[in-house]
Amino acid sequence: MGADMTAYLAEADPRWAGHSGGEGHDDAPEWGPEDLGRAAVFLAELAPQARQVFEHLLRNPGRRVHCTELVDEVLGGPNGGDPARRVAGVLSGMSKARGRSGRRYPFHWWEAPEGSAGATYAVRPSVAAVFLAARLGP
Repeated sequence: MGADMTAYLAEADPRWAGHSGGEGHDDAPEWGPEDLGRAAVFLAELAPQARQVFEHLLRNPGRRVHCTELVDEVLGGPNGGDPARRVAGVLSGMSKARGRSGRRYPFHWWEAPEGSAGATYAVRPSVAAVFLAARLGP
């Protein structure tokens, strides 16, 4: 794949199950079409930076996005800190909304392979569809 590690995962791709996840990623139901109202509330509860990062992922359903892209394109560029920690810190702000939603986090993440740096993030296409529909409203 070379330097460009862009990967798109189809809905049924087995790599979704190999995410690095953790608490909040597998211990509640996945988002589904019945969750439009719940998704609208979730979006409204997000802090501005968390919403911006999440919306970038929503615009790229199924694409694994590297943390440096999120820092450069969404969070205003590097600030001397570790991009992986910066993105993780922003996304950790979703924890209250996730807990109240009764659903898992609406994104997956993967640690960097050994010898590489930074994590990648993606939203499953079916989950992106729920949130995009919720954002458009009735």
